[in-house]
Amino acid sequence: MYVHKSKWIEVGKLGKKWVIPISLIALLLLLMLSPNPSAAFSVLPNDLNVGPYVDKIVYKVIGNQDQRILALQSGEIEMDTSFFDPVHLQTLDADPDIDIYEAVRNGYGHITIDCSDYPLNISGLRRAFAYAFNKTRVTTEIMDGFSVEHDSLVPLPNSWCIEDELDWHYYDARPDIGNQILDDIGFSINATTGFRVAPNGDAFDIIIAYSSESPEIGGGTAQIGVDALRALHIEAMVTTTMHGHNDYDMVFYAHNFGSDSVSWLAREYWSEYADDPYQNPSNFRNATYDSWRDQLLYGTSYEEVYEAAAEMQKILHYNVPRLVVYVNTYMQGYRNDQFTGHVEDLGKYISGPWTMRKIRKLDGTQGGVFPIAISQEPESFNIFTTNSAYSTAIMSEIWPSLYSYGPDSTPYQYLAERLITETHTDNPTVTDGHTRFTIDIIQNATWSDGTPLTAEDVAFSYSYFYESGPFGNPAATDLGDLVAAYAPTLFRVVVEFNTESYWHFSNFAFDFVIPKHIFNDIDGIGYDGWNTWNPVFDPLEPHVNSGPFEFTDFEVGEFYEISANMDFAYYPSFASINTFDPVPSTSPTTEDVGEPMDLVTLTSTAITGAATVVIIVMVVEIFRYRYGKQN
Repeated sequence: MYVHKSKWIEVGKLGKKWVIPISLIALLLLLMLSPNPSAAFSVLPNDLNVGPYVDKIVYKVIGNQDQRILALQSGEIEMDTSFFDPVHLQTLDADPDIDIYEAVRNGYGHITIDCSDYPLNISGLRRAFAYAFNKTRVTTEIMDGFSVEHDSLVPLPNSWCIEDELDWHYYDARPDIGNQILDDIGFSINATTGFRVAPNGDAFDIIIAYSSESPEIGGGTAQIGVDALRALHIEAMVTTTMHGHNDYDMVFYAHNFGSDSVSWLAREYWSEYADDPYQNPSNFRNATYDSWRDQLLYGTSYEEVYEAAAEMQKILHYNVPRLVVYVNTYMQGYRNDQFTGHVEDLGKYISGPWTMRKIRKLDGTQGGVFPIAISQEPESFNIFTTNSAYSTAIMSEIWPSLYSYGPDSTPYQYLAERLITETHTDNPTVTDGHTRFTIDIIQNATWSDGTPLTAEDVAFSYSYFYESGPFGNPAATDLGDLVAAYAPTLFRVVVEFNTESYWHFSNFAFDFVIPKHIFNDIDGIGYDGWNTWNPVFDPLEPHVNSGPFEFTDFEVGEFYEISANMDFAYYPSFASINTFDPVPSTSPTTEDVGEPMDLVTLTSTAITGAATVVIIVMVVEIFRYRYGKQN
């Protein structure tokens, strides 16, 4: 991508201490282009799950960025989960005890437009605004050069992005083109006011809202939007009054993506979701766009899905229900004088769960307390209801799943040991048109109350998500085609869908697994209790999990502490730490069902003819997509 490469390299020249995840981008390219994808997967060590090596991680709540920078410099914290403003770059770069991690964001800042109300329901008006908006000005004036211009609503690091295939771009301010569009579709200029009126003769104005918590980036971007509208002779203003669904003209948000999946294109701009709160925030309706939806969701080959994703991006690019205004460079500082083992993560950056799993003291010995800053108070530890990135950061350390997102955002086995994917072509017992996944899991996982974790828990988890859907649980969103989830043996689970789709694997494999004895509908939390369950903050509520860490202490407004779970299935043997070659204390085992199916082999299997339908590619988020609170 010629525009982005040059800016990526320019940013990468800022200092020799900068850790730049070019290897991760190269890995994705290798996966797409190489005839031997297993070569790319070999980059990941086979002991990636092994850990943790520290005794505790303490998340300290420090709301002010300047205070977090001072805490990092003094050693009060080892790193910050937030990304620092470039104004602090020179100071941090000069400190020999601090390294700086940099990555192009897997997300973007954007202005969402309400397409339901006249005259913003006219695509020509939205397109004229896109032409008039000055993205290069955002880059230079607001982001200090630490961003790139981008148009596609699929983020830049995503392998499905067609940015360089678009026929035109909205990078530079071109109000001349925008004004011509408005002239051609009947938006005339009132000679008295100097502002345009709608084609029906009505006067109108446009208000761009942004959060008062983001005066520089949000407010500055909104003002550039107002300047663009005024260049089109449209009356416009900004406001910090944020409204809900269907109650705004334009609004500035930032959006982060947790994976490489684009199945969200089938929901976030689907006409049938236009009136549903938070499902289709732009209230976009377009029959041609909708016509590609089934191919995106139920195509069984890469070519089918790519064609649908590309056409949907082109339709969105032309109709502009949402305007991407920047893709910024994320920078995080972390200390290097006490701990090592930090892991670059394409989706979670340097402060993600793999770093928490692999960090260790410089001398290789066990233990240590790793303090890390969070800028906001976690709002909830209910895995179904929280909208907090800070809650999620902590919960990802204590809850298990069949697969994790690896540092390269590809599937990495967690509880899963082996997986077989079948359709009717492969196995006549599978109903025609269905897809069946058979997964064997490790046999040494336990819940924090000592109860063994078995396939019964895994099968129950998906049943619970599905059955609690009628009570409003968003975890059911991706399981609409689920027809069966059961455990034929203690360590084997079968998950079956009534359709064939490229995305089915990611619709369940990354969901948190929950304990059946805690959530069941007989004497547990129950299907209707998914949203009232309030662990941690209510000590009477059950909080049983099975991750590398367990929750041990907290003080609201001060800190949240998690401690190493010594019963974790991959807890290391500390006799081997000094060699930096950790191994599980108890090797996970599984039933003898023949040769194990390697995830790499599965990922590269063709989905044609009589071949097994294997659908393991970049993945979709567990729950509904959420707007990030960070810029």
